[in-house]
Amino acid sequence: MKQGRITKEEQARRIKLLVGFLFTFRYATRTQLETFIQLIVNISHTHWLVDYSLKKGFVSVYYEPLLKTKIYYLGPKGKQFISHEAMIEHYHFEKSYAGINTFAHQNAVVEAFFILKSHLNIQEWICEWALRVGKERREKIPDGLLVLPDGTRAALEVETRYKKLDVLRYFVKRYQYDIARVSRYDCVLVISASRLNYEGLKTRLYNIAPELCSSRFFLSDLGMLEQGMCFYQNKLIHLEDALGILRQNGEKKP
Repeated sequence: MKQGRITKEEQARRIKLLVGFLFTFRYATRTQLETFIQLIVNISHTHWLVDYSLKKGFVSVYYEPLLKTKIYYLGPKGKQFISHEAMIEHYHFEKSYAGINTFAHQNAVVEAFFILKSHLNIQEWICEWALRVGKERREKIPDGLLVLPDGTRAALEVETRYKKLDVLRYFVKRYQYDIARVSRYDCVLVISASRLNYEGLKTRLYNIAPELCSSRFFLSDLGMLEQGMCFYQNKLIHLEDALGILRQNGEKKP
């Protein structure tokens, strides 16, 4: 085998990781694909894998004129390649998913994914679309579910816009039920896209439910999160340390 050539097994592994990323988030930009390849697949020459996957039908692409960018999603061969995934029959892509109103939020969720992967050992990441399968349309579903190796289940909420007080009250009420009554989650990681939104959310959430927020809500913004920091139990703390306190206090469901 010539130097620099990769085995068929390694090539399949790389493609599987890439299409798995698109399966999880439904779609991505070229920059996000290349970031994933560099950080998660761990190869520096990112363009080849994307171009090869496009050429072979693992990935499809279209140009969104309103966003002035190309949107990449699972191609037919990509769906076939990961047919073992439990939710693969529910995966589909429509151009409306990459609309102006949802694109900024999607980008923030993907950015949070990259940052969290750099700080935590995440065993499983389940996105909103998969969590919503079988649920009522109006039911509150988090933007993601993070499952850690010790079984901790953290709901992810990424906030890109201002929320009215009534909406936040329902938000808190829903998680009080999900955490205390049915043990669906152990904690909620609330990530704001901006520092201004973070400060406002922190103040209003603690005013609504100080005890729940102090014990079960990890608050951060993308800048803080990049440093691995969050606001928990009324103080700034590293995310890993906050999760350690959660476990020590017995606030992780058995």
